[in-house]
Amino acid sequence: MDLRSYVRENQHIMTFVQQATPGVIDKYVGTLDYATARFNTILLKLSQDPLRADTHKHEIDDCFRTIQTFYEDTKRYLMWPYVFKPIIMIKLHLTGKTKIPKIKLLLEKINN
Repeated sequence: MDLRSYVRENQHIMTFVQQATPGVIDKYVGTLDYATARFNTILLKLSQDPLRADTHKHEIDDCFRTIQTFYEDTKRYLMWPYVFKPIIMIKLHLTGKTKIPKIKLLLEKINN
């Protein structure tokens, strides 16, 4: 994938974040908002340096898949029956603690 396709694929996530009802799932929407903003900043910086983008291609793809997974699980949390919500909450928590911080680390790595 080129960098533009990542941005196009994340458009529906940004729309979801903008249209989310306040108070319902604030922490998940906030995490999506920050992660997507950081990811878009990474893409913007790497679009200026294509050689550097090639060196971080695997990390970019991993971050993209993490954001997509977190978004899908957030949608599941909203739509699935109450019985399954604790399972989805645990999955969201684990993704938020283990995989989402990798986006921030990649941004810091690119800034330095």
